[in-house]
Amino acid sequence: MSELDPRIQVLLEDVYTSAVRIVEYVQNKTLEGFIDKAGIDAQDIVARRLTIVGEASAALLRKYPEFCEQHPAIPLQEARAMRNAVVHDYNRVNWQIVWKTAREELPKLIDAIKPLLPAKQ
Repeated sequence: MSELDPRIQVLLEDVYTSAVRIVEYVQNKTLEGFIDKAGIDAQDIVARRLTIVGEASAALLRKYPEFCEQHPAIPLQEARAMRNAVVHDYNRVNWQIVWKTAREELPKLIDAIKPLLPAKQ
């Protein structure tokens, strides 16, 4: 593995850390508990971390397009789109899609980034 530009590494670590925190947070929760009114704290926590994942992904896409082209397995555009939905359509968020993302898609994102981060290998 070649050494990453430190600026890229910082952004990847932001994506990785927030994705891991979401996955760990929802691990012992149910969909029903997450989408219920009582789950609003969980929704807020996950939405905040998805925003970080999306912001860092957008920065990578904008500032380092060559890196992104070299790593198509990292779903950065999808992460940016999720961020946009959570931030701009905040009153119409489909929490079932957010749940599915947290449970099924974020582990794939983590797996795609992990080998690129020396401290995570």
